[in-house]
Amino acid sequence: MITQKEQVKQEKAEQLGEIIMNYIDEMDDLSDTENFTIDSIEKKWTKLLETTKHVYKEINAQIINQINEKQIIREKKENMREGG
Repeated sequence: MITQKEQVKQEKAEQLGEIIMNYIDEMDDLSDTENFTIDSIEKKWTKLLETTKHVYKEINAQIINQINEKQIIREKKENMREGG
């Protein structure tokens, strides 16, 4: 069982939402300039991917750190007894 699951979901959803809104706003601002090129679009896209990837790593780390280890240990012990 993951403790503080709802808190993590809320925080990370807000964080990802902010990242997406910023990306859209940056692309909108960029589209009104002469710098709106394939290269500039790719740079914005790469930045979005890197930023969201970092958030996903944070989510994974938080979830793993909050998993109730007692259940996992209990299941492991049961499996070891059944196996020999």
